Amino acid sequence: MSGPESQSAARDAVEGLRRLEARVDTLAEAVEVLVRGLEGSPLAEPGNAVAEEAARRAHELLLLARSERRDG
Repeated sequence: MSGPESQSAARDAVEGLRRLEARVDTLAEAVEVLVRGLEGSPLAEPGNAVAEEAARRAHELLLLARSERRDG
């Protein structure tokens, strides 16, 4: 493949990556919302400590991944 065909394939690949990135961003946002819901608040009644700790860790990972994407 060369010339216009390779340029078209490259554009298609870039567009596919953009769509994938948008989907991953959306998924990350959805997971973040779920994580925040599992974390609870300091004033909430005691709940499932294991789930809350997992949610906190997941939230930290999401924040780290988001900051790396911005820096990268």
